[in-house]
Amino acid sequence: MMGYRDIVPIGTTLIIGATCFGLGAVYSSLPYDIDTLWRNGGEKAVQASLAHYSQWGNAPMPIHYTLHFVALLGLIGSFIKLYKPNDDAKYFEYGSLGLFMVALIIYLTNLRVGVNSCLTGQWGEVDIVTGINVMAASQVMIVLVLVGVLVLQGGLYYAEWYDNKLKEDFYKQEAQEAAKAAEMQAKQEEEALATGAKTKKKEGDIKKRKS
Repeated sequence: MMGYRDIVPIGTTLIIGATCFGLGAVYSSLPYDIDTLWRNGGEKAVQASLAHYSQWGNAPMPIHYTLHFVALLGLIGSFIKLYKPNDDAKYFEYGSLGLFMVALIIYLTNLRVGVNSCLTGQWGEVDIVTGINVMAASQVMIVLVLVGVLVLQGGLYYAEWYDNKLKEDFYKQEAQEAAKAAEMQAKQEEEALATGAKTKKKEGDIKKRKS
């Protein structure tokens, strides 16, 4: 029967898969964000970015549902690993979940609101250029926190691998020392038997001479 430890790798796969999917979604906006946030692309770059985010907002609902479903899978993966966390690694897991939640909050509060503003043309107290740049900056923050998730998961994998390696080396050394001890004990017993046999032989020779 499958135990909890057998399900933990599935949780890791869900976290990494959802994180990489999110980075891919952000990457699709990079050609537009780079001209508005990092370069002075002017009005043409702003309009191109506006058209891109408007197309994203007008995409069929299954597209949005897919993104949200993948994000849910990432949360499920985190909850799987946090159900019975290893005491030595639980802070890696809490950190990963916290960063993943930060990415979701930025997406819901900045990107989704920004996309709706692209569709309605209502930007509140900021102009369209500032609004587009806020969305681009939000994508950068999402990249940073998602990369942080990958770093924590990678660090956790290395820590577990190194711990298992140390345990394996320790057990191997213990086994070698136990084998040496058993070999020495067997040699001592063999020598003791040989000495006992010699002693009995001498005693027998002495008795024969007396008789």
